[in-house]
Amino acid sequence: MITIYAGKEFFRLPFNIIRKVNIMQSKKKWFVVFILLAALAGAAFYFLYFIRTPAYALNEARVALQQHDSAKFSRYVDVPSVMDNAFEDIIKAESKINNDNVFSNPFALGILHMLKPSVVDLMTQEALDKIAAKPDNAPKQPADPVPDAMKRNLERHIPIKNLTVKDLKLSKHEGETAKATLVLRDNELDKDFIAELLMLQNDKGDWQIKKVSNLADFIVQLDAAKRAKQALLNKPVMERLNKALQATSERLTLNKDSNKAGSEEKATLTATIMAKNMSSVAINRMYYDVTVLNDKGEQLYSYPEHYQGSIAPGQAVELTTSKTLNSMLPDDKKLMNLDITKETVKIQVTYIAFDNGEVISPKGLIE
Repeated sequence: MITIYAGKEFFRLPFNIIRKVNIMQSKKKWFVVFILLAALAGAAFYFLYFIRTPAYALNEARVALQQHDSAKFSRYVDVPSVMDNAFEDIIKAESKINNDNVFSNPFALGILHMLKPSVVDLMTQEALDKIAAKPDNAPKQPADPVPDAMKRNLERHIPIKNLTVKDLKLSKHEGETAKATLVLRDNELDKDFIAELLMLQNDKGDWQIKKVSNLADFIVQLDAAKRAKQALLNKPVMERLNKALQATSERLTLNKDSNKAGSEEKATLTATIMAKNMSSVAINRMYYDVTVLNDKGEQLYSYPEHYQGSIAPGQAVELTTSKTLNSMLPDDKKLMNLDITKETVKIQVTYIAFDNGEVISPKGLIE
């Protein structure tokens, strides 16, 4: 028995009851400890699982970019792979924009494959330097001028300085692949663009961004938006150009060269256009684009030309231009195989200089 004092009275409790109370209290303590351990184990398991998910990799890549941590960024973004794929996609986009197909030209394709490793290395290093926020005047190893020039030509299609990240989220996760959506805002164009990111898990278990899946389409859309804004800005200027010079008749001929050298064929495309000065001042110089169109009004071929002379007010002059076509060039070959008599030719004046010193010229593409 044990005596317990409560207020003014004493109570005697058997030892077996006290023992039961102690056991119950001990069980409660162990239960609480078990719950805490289970919670900690669950949190640890979730953390270990979460750091091996695409969502975690995306967030870490974003943080690394904000902190200018190129090493951490490289853990979650396979920069060499992204640049390797970007090389091909940028050229595809450029071909589509320029309405040619460089990949069907064996000679051009050979040069591209030869330069690709050097260009990709330069693009990769420059990307990592920018992520690390290295100053532009930081010491660099001298680069081969040819790959460096090509790198700069490719990079001009993606104006990084105008783009800001608006949103980044995981859009799909199936097995060993995942896709993320990157929303970019072009501040110059005041327009949003979407980049689709392909993610794969590497041997270490980390998820990495491997390529921009829609980069070619992204660049084409970006270029179209630039041209649309350019056209809007230049609309008053283009109207003045079209009023100043009026094309009254057009004629197109194609003469194939009989002297064939192996598989190479040549032809001469001749465009004859009657142009009339509709202004009150003489024109002494102008630049214009000659464009060949099919019966649907779709552009088949285009090349720039210029005129220097004197066209008096109200005077009409014949503008005759000749362009040598080579079957080794895909666009030239395509035009050479057409019935040119069914196609039409138009000119678009892009620059006019008058005798009084006035110049009409639209602004160039927004860079």
